Amino acid sequence: MKKYTLTLLGLAFVPWVATAQLLPITQLPDTIVDHLDRSVNRNAERLQELKQQRLIEQQLQKTLAIKAQLLDPLLQLPSVLPILDTRKQLVWNEVEVELGQRAVEREWLLLLSENQWQQVLEVMPALSQYVHTNKGLDSLDLQLIKLRVPESLDSKHMLRQQLPALLAPYLSRNFIYQPQTQAIEVSTTAPQAAIEAADNNMPAAMCELPISLGMVDTAINPKHNAWPNMTERFALIQQHFLPADIATSYSHGTAVAGVLAGANDGLSPLLPSLTLYSAGAFYAQNEYQQGATLDSILQALNWLVAQQSRVINMSLTGPDNPVLSEVVTRLVAKDIILVAAAGNGGPAAAPLYPAAYDGVIAVTAVDDSNRLYRWANQGEYIDFAALGVKVLTTRADGSVGRESGTSMATPVVSAKVACLLASTPTLTLAQAVQQLQQQAQDLGEPGRDSQYGYGLLTRPLKAGL
Repeated sequence: MKKYTLTLLGLAFVPWVATAQLLPITQLPDTIVDHLDRSVNRNAERLQELKQQRLIEQQLQKTLAIKAQLLDPLLQLPSVLPILDTRKQLVWNEVEVELGQRAVEREWLLLLSENQWQQVLEVMPALSQYVHTNKGLDSLDLQLIKLRVPESLDSKHMLRQQLPALLAPYLSRNFIYQPQTQAIEVSTTAPQAAIEAADNNMPAAMCELPISLGMVDTAINPKHNAWPNMTERFALIQQHFLPADIATSYSHGTAVAGVLAGANDGLSPLLPSLTLYSAGAFYAQNEYQQGATLDSILQALNWLVAQQSRVINMSLTGPDNPVLSEVVTRLVAKDIILVAAAGNGGPAAAPLYPAAYDGVIAVTAVDDSNRLYRWANQGEYIDFAALGVKVLTTRADGSVGRESGTSMATPVVSAKVACLLASTPTLTLAQAVQQLQQQAQDLGEPGRDSQYGYGLLTRPLKAGL
């Protein structure tokens, strides 16, 4: 067939002619027809599966989008939170500061020796008018000076300009630290059936040796019926480091103590012969949350050193700062072992402190199937994992229930370290960590990893390693 070129308004067109190709109709064999039918059915089923999978994925995306809009409980605190005493009088304002951290409004801490403080006053005598308290941390050979400054000086830049260059690094806001148990889990009470099941499968103690252990936390309810005989098996020595007129908070510390020493209602103590030195540093921020000032935490640590506590449980986290860092460095130099919660910030969260400091044993949490707690921090600073999800423990109201978080895992590791030291008191931190590595079950990637650290630690203490 010929092709013609048509010209219209100066444009050339080439007509396109299609030819139809007809195939002859033939009868296909039955086997081929059956095969085609099965293929069509399989494809239809696959399409239906893909459609259902797409619907599930869309629903998951909607769920994740909703969850992403839900604020972390800590972020739900108002930017200014008045802390009141029992007479409803203002004690201080807790405020949001740089990087979303929280601190006491316009309060700053200086950690110095007595001689260094005198040098500061010589350079900046006007600073003395802002001194709110000056407390000796005698166990650490330091002075803790708390300043309340005007707004014009309420920044690290402004204050450091006033200090001698060598002393400026020992300055920090009076930051607020948080316990590391998720409130979403706290409200669930363990059913009686679960408690009875736990009674029938009581795990062994970490060790039977007499143990002395320190902890910085909320106060502990001393009247809970889960404590064994106070004079023979469990001695609780408490000291509080908050203003006397602030209402005492008991919830978190009671839960941590229950993991260590609870001995009925389905609870099996990690340490059946325990002297527990409890330094109460937390106040109630609201009905569900507690906070501790850096000031109170440092005083608590100083007291625990004076009680000769070689192992200190710290189920709390907060920001890095030079004041806490210096205290941790001094404690490590004294062969005091700090065991701290890694944090419940989530897999992508920044490192939290004191767990992320060198010389501190950082603990993450797993469930009873060794799966990592979904809100646990991850990172190179993680050292060990322990059971910390839906842990049966004591409540401040006298009941027993389930708690989750890296807070609940931390006392497991503290108990193991304390048992190691009780059997070999001369162990250094490095030697204790080495023995813990030998006791750990490797999880995740072979060797140390950012999720489980060196691996899972469980009860009892293994002998002869």
